[in-house]
Amino acid sequence: MLTPKQSVRKAFEAVEKRRPPFIPWVFAHAARLEHMPLRRMYSDPTQYTRCLQNAQKLYGYDAVISGFDPSLELEVCGSPVVWRGEYETPVTAPAKTFDLDRLKNINVEAAAKTGRSGTVIESLRRIKRVSGQSLATVAVLTGPLTLAAGLTGRDPIKDLTERPEESLRVLEAAAGFLLKLVQVYCQVEPDIIAFTDRSIASGPAAQISMLKPVLSPVLNVIRFYNAFSVLLPGDVVPENTGNLIDLGFDGIVAAGVDINIWNNVRSGRRCVLGKAIPARILNSTPPEIQAYLDSFIKDQDGPGVFITTDWEVPPEMPPDNMHLVMKVLGKQQGGGNEHGADITGQAGSYQAGH
Repeated sequence: MLTPKQSVRKAFEAVEKRRPPFIPWVFAHAARLEHMPLRRMYSDPTQYTRCLQNAQKLYGYDAVISGFDPSLELEVCGSPVVWRGEYETPVTAPAKTFDLDRLKNINVEAAAKTGRSGTVIESLRRIKRVSGQSLATVAVLTGPLTLAAGLTGRDPIKDLTERPEESLRVLEAAAGFLLKLVQVYCQVEPDIIAFTDRSIASGPAAQISMLKPVLSPVLNVIRFYNAFSVLLPGDVVPENTGNLIDLGFDGIVAAGVDINIWNNVRSGRRCVLGKAIPARILNSTPPEIQAYLDSFIKDQDGPGVFITTDWEVPPEMPPDNMHLVMKVLGKQQGGGNEHGADITGQAGSYQAGH
C-alpha cells in the first residue's frame, strides 16, 4: 500500500492509473479548529506545527501545506502588515514608490528565517523531519504577478499590454526574489512548491506567453531539488488552460475541467491536473456537497491527476463537510491516518462547533 507521500509523487510521475491523492489547501481552518488566532499561531513554531498537523490527522488528507498567506512575501520585501480578523491573514499596502534595486538587494535567506516567515519554514522543517517519509509536504508561495501587484499597486496584466518593457523588469525582479525564496524552501526538501497567482488566469495568451522566460529559472530550480511546481490560478476557463500549460509548471489547479478535456488540451505536454473542488462548495449544505461530489467523482480517476480545492479551504467550513468529502473520496472518515505522526508531542483539541 502506498503512503500518502508516494501517492502524491506517483500522481506527478503520471505513469500509471492510481487513486488520486487529495491535497486541500488547509491553513486558517487549521488554526480555527484549535481556537488559535493566526497572529498567535505565527508567534510560535510549535503552535503553528500543531495546528497544521492536527488538521491533517483529523481529516486524513495526503499533504500538509506550509501556509496560505500572500502577505508573507510582501512582508519580507518590507511592506508593513495590518491584521484583521482572528482567522484572516493580514493585508499590506503598496509603497508610494517601488524600488527595484531594493528588491534585488534583499538578503532573502536571512529575512526569510526571521519573524513569521521563520515560523513557517521551521514548522515545515519539523513536519518534514518527523513525517516526511510518509506524508507529502507543500510550500505555498505567492506568484510573481500577485507579488508585483502587491508591491507596486498596479495591474501587471494591464501593464504587460500597455508598458511591456517596464512591466517585465518589475516581474523579473519579483521572480528573482522568488527564486531566492524557493532556494530557501528547497533546503527543507518539500515535495511540491505551489504558487498562488489569480492574476495569471485573466491574462490574454500573448501576455501569458511573456511570463515563460520569467518563470523558467524558478521552475528549473524546483526540479533540480526533485520537487514539483504547481500553479493555483484561481478561476480558470477551459480555453485558457493550454496557455497556462505552456508556462512549464508540473501541475495546474483548475475547477470545472475534466480529465478528458485536460488531456486533449495538454496534447502530450507534461503537466498534471489538480482537479479542484471549488472552495465555496465546502461551505454549502451536506446535500449540496454530496450532489456536487457525485458528479465530480465520476471523472477523478486516471494517471496524472490529483484532487484538490481551487483555493484555500474557508476557515469557517464545518468540519463535517470535510469529513463528507473524505468519505466520498474513499478515505476513512474522521481521521485516523496511520501516517500522521505527532510532531509536537502535544495533543490537539478537535472541536467542530465553531
